[in-house]
Amino acid sequence: MHVWLRNEPLNSCAINYPISHHINANTLRKTVNYAKNKGASGYPKIEYSIWRYIACNKISIPEHLAWMYFESFYAMSNYGNQRCIEFDIEINKCKSKEEQEKIKDCKRVDLYQFILHLYIQQFYTIDLKSSIMSREEWPVNRSDGNDRKKSKGTDELNFINFVTKNFDEIISLFSFDKTINQNDIVSEEIQQALNFILEGSVDNYQTILPFSQLLKQSSVQSKMNDGKMYVKNLVIFLKNYIEMNPFGLNSCLRNGKRITATYLGGSMDPKKYGKIITNANSAPKNDFIVFVSQVLKQTLVDNSQTFLNCGLYIDKCLSSNIYILQSLRSCSIKKCKKSLLFVGPTQRTVTVDNCNDCTIVSICRRIIIRNCSMCNFYLLTPTSPILLTGCDNIKFAPYNSTYPAIEEDALTAGISDMINLWDKPIVVTQNQSLIGLHWSLMNPSEFQVISVPIETETKPQPSSNELINKANEVFGILPADYERELTERYQILEINLELIQNANLNQEQKMMLQRFIETSFKESLQINGEQKQLDHLATITNSLNTQGQQMSN
Repeated sequence: MHVWLRNEPLNSCAINYPISHHINANTLRKTVNYAKNKGASGYPKIEYSIWRYIACNKISIPEHLAWMYFESFYAMSNYGNQRCIEFDIEINKCKSKEEQEKIKDCKRVDLYQFILHLYIQQFYTIDLKSSIMSREEWPVNRSDGNDRKKSKGTDELNFINFVTKNFDEIISLFSFDKTINQNDIVSEEIQQALNFILEGSVDNYQTILPFSQLLKQSSVQSKMNDGKMYVKNLVIFLKNYIEMNPFGLNSCLRNGKRITATYLGGSMDPKKYGKIITNANSAPKNDFIVFVSQVLKQTLVDNSQTFLNCGLYIDKCLSSNIYILQSLRSCSIKKCKKSLLFVGPTQRTVTVDNCNDCTIVSICRRIIIRNCSMCNFYLLTPTSPILLTGCDNIKFAPYNSTYPAIEEDALTAGISDMINLWDKPIVVTQNQSLIGLHWSLMNPSEFQVISVPIETETKPQPSSNELINKANEVFGILPADYERELTERYQILEINLELIQNANLNQEQKMMLQRFIETSFKESLQINGEQKQLDHLATITNSLNTQGQQMSN
């Protein structure tokens, strides 16, 4: 038999920031008891109004952080993507903050699982000073004082240790008395709450069971003394059988299948192709992972089904352009430099950590940014971007691109284009004087539309005006200033095009003008660094032409 910690609480639900020291086992236990006494608005669910009152008045958490923790859990509580869209639209229609708060107050989540969500945030209690100074990949745990190692599996192993070491205390969160008796029976409600972080299998991973169902299996109950779910029996069982997640990132890197990108162009050196590894051949659908790493000076475009609803990891890519044109479950971008990273609509969280001089284009439920510098973010998100420690020179702009299936993919991810909080970041810091110093909104004159370089549909050759229209096409609603900037650029292009058409130039003059335009265009590409991407795309085109000729022969 096998037990492991689920991927989602660690990857999609954690804020990765030190939660208030006021939130501890004692205050969470009091929260449970307070909610239980609130009748329909509390136990077994908890309304946001109850949590907001406790957070702001009892635990001294700012209201925007109280909502951040609540909303992050609500978004992954399997209420359905359509319900998330309806909620976003409902909030967007509100004419005042009071109306918005009234709608928020009615949102309800499972009380016990929400308490667990808050408790495991303690895993990210870090030493802020050492994190900022050393820019560690993983936080430093105050409790044991050791730096986390930087291997891919260390964080998961530390999370296992955190849960097993504190399992008694986790059980006690749902008890009125903070001292838990080892001979107490673990109730069905507590077992179901543990489904949030635990699952397992008794048939060699063929069937994945929530933890509460796993405990009902005869092979598991036979391991319990007297067949009873005493606290001591459950603790011993967990410590004996818990293991690394067989469908987690560490397992994917060890046992996953290496695949090639649909389109890849650039250097012909195979060492620079990087690696793409997936567990899609062995994992359940909701645990698909794709790991893209060490892509160097390449342009990678992929819209294959392998990426659909996966947890995407992009790691240590340099001077590359990466386009993933599929709806994703979650996305983590780490240690990338001088790269364009275009990721499809993401159902849960996009985390960007330790990146420098990058452009990130994303439609997502939430984005968390940490230890990044000189990065531009083009976003469509119904929640405020979260800016954590170690960030500098961050620019935010509205979403700036599109591709043929984007509307369908956004719908799959549960994100509407009607609400976009790209310009309302939340800076989470203990030093209030730093808020607003390390980020800015992009000036409309700097705003650039990014065109996906690979056409997935065969279309007739467009006219000049159609090309101009396409170059200015974006998904979603642009703010007026940005829309006006694009319109002015479009009008200038139209005027110049009309002047050329009406100039009655002879053949020699047309050739001179064409050479001037081409020279100026190439100089612009060199200055902006776009020439390399065009060179990469040329190798993709040549490769596709060669493949076509081979097939025809």
